[in-house]
Amino acid sequence: MSKLHWLALSKVDGLGGARARRLVERFRSVEAIWQADAETLAALTDLPPENFCALQKIPLEEIAGELEGLRCEGIDILTLDDEDYPVLLRDLRDAPPVLYLRGSLETRDQWAVAIVGGRMADPGYRERKMAWTRQLAQTLAEWGLTIVSGLAHGVDAWAHGGALDAHDGRTIAVLGCGLRRVYPKHHRALADRIVARGALMSELEPNAGTCGPFLMMRDRLIAGLSQAVIVIEAGDPSGSLDTARHARKLKRRVLAVPGSPGTDRLIAEGAGSLDPERADFDELARNMLRIDCEEAHIE
Repeated sequence: MSKLHWLALSKVDGLGGARARRLVERFRSVEAIWQADAETLAALTDLPPENFCALQKIPLEEIAGELEGLRCEGIDILTLDDEDYPVLLRDLRDAPPVLYLRGSLETRDQWAVAIVGGRMADPGYRERKMAWTRQLAQTLAEWGLTIVSGLAHGVDAWAHGGALDAHDGRTIAVLGCGLRRVYPKHHRALADRIVARGALMSELEPNAGTCGPFLMMRDRLIAGLSQAVIVIEAGDPSGSLDTARHARKLKRRVLAVPGSPGTDRLIAEGAGSLDPERADFDELARNMLRIDCEEAHIE
């Protein structure tokens, strides 16, 4: 029953992952929260009591119907109680209590590298960097690393595409919108390919549209899912810098390609430099896997 309770709890306005975790730690289970009154829940979360008044009144039969409807669409949900909830995401203080998923996650997805960046302005340079990024993603994927990105224009799409070019390559796209509202729209075909070889993931309810705050929320999930973050190109400020900031907070490795304001700033602040003219993708993959195994205490 906990999946139903988590889905109902996720509908409480303003709750979020950190507050939801606080409640579960206090009551020892998500089901037990239903026995508490609104004033107690409000005191524990610093939210208004009215945010919780309707919680106990939500018919779980209605939630069960919603859950079944999602499954019929090929959308699953993962909660913090589920064993297959992404293990690396649990390091986030505000890990989403509910994740919506199309596709599938595998154990090997914990060996993941995020590849992120913005659009390229110079058409000639753009083509060169696109080929380089795709080859980077393909090589890492061929070594068994899952590629994580955000399905956006430019670097994100190239990274997903490169992973899909690899034999048995896997990739995860984290959306800044609901799974029924894939953005950008012309990436729907790419999204379908990703579902077949990985997953689309969102913490937002399936009908949610995209907006700036949702895209910024997505950045922490991209970082949280990954053992390392590679920034190909970035403005200053930018979403890619935000992803790198979250990665640093989580003590994940950050690499940046020099030549843009954001990546040059990251390198100046201590990120590793990844020179396109000298990078050995195979050695980088071996290094990523070695670091990941050491951090995961895997023999």
